Amino acid sequence: MKRLRLVELMRLRSAYLPDPLAPAAARDFEQAKLRCLACGYKELCDERLQAGANNGYGLFCPNSHYLEQLRAASLKFG
Repeated sequence: MKRLRLVELMRLRSAYLPDPLAPAAARDFEQAKLRCLACGYKELCDERLQAGANNGYGLFCPNSHYLEQLRAASLKFG
């Protein structure tokens, strides 16, 4: 089984899938997983994850926009 760095980065960025997961959100997540698995920057991603760095990934990660959308939706104001 291939390592899915996307989930690790989601955890690090505090970006969560909506609950319940609507069909459109499930499709978006499946597409994000495919982008992650096909990414050519795995070594750089591993370095950032190992360092616990949650910044800088936007320069290379094909899912950076998706992650920030999840993160923004997860924020609680009030």
